[in-house]
Formats: sequence, C-alpha cells, structure tokens
Amino acid sequence: MSDSGHTDIKFNIPDELLPGVYANQATVWHTPHEFTLDFGIVPVVPVSTGGGEALPARIVARVKVPTSVVFEIARAISENVSKYEEQYGPITGQPPDVAGAL
Repeated sequence: MSDSGHTDIKFNIPDELLPGVYANQATVWHTPHEFTLDFGIVPVVPVSTGGGEALPARIVARVKVPTSVVFEIARAISENVSKYEEQYGPITGQPPDVAGAL
C-alpha cells in the first residue's frame, strides 16, 4: 500500500503495445455507466465532402472506463500537464505538425 492508503498498481505493458499509437485529436462521450475516449488522427488539410469541407478523423484507439475512475484520469492529466510545463514551458494550444504522421 502507498502512503495514501491506496493499493499501488503495477502496469505490465505487453510488447505489442509499447510503441503506442499517435493521435492528434480526442473526443469524450458517456453513458450512465462509462466514459468513452476516442483518439484519432485528423489530417491538416480539409477534405471536400460535397456539402462543404470537413476534417475526417480516423480513430486509432477507443478506451472505455467506468465512471468511478474519471476523476483519477483527469487528475493524472492535470498533474502531468503541470510537470510538462515546468520542464518545457507553457503549452501554446497550437497543434503539432502531423503531416508526416498520416
């Protein structure tokens, strides 16, 4: 157990998941029982859809989590953003150049 009284969890990441997948967009939606996080790649160049232009996203990962862990995820992201900005400076909100990742 950790000092906070919670049991520590050790994640074992299978070799095939070690590289991860790249995503430059995410969307979150929910049901009464879970939150779903869809991660996708959106091209930087709009695609004509006949009715206008759109940026089609290709979903590369979908993760469903129970509502009971949503605040822990949000807290972990917030803590890591703070650590990132301490090390590298403020996040500007400008998307990275992902043309080579598509």
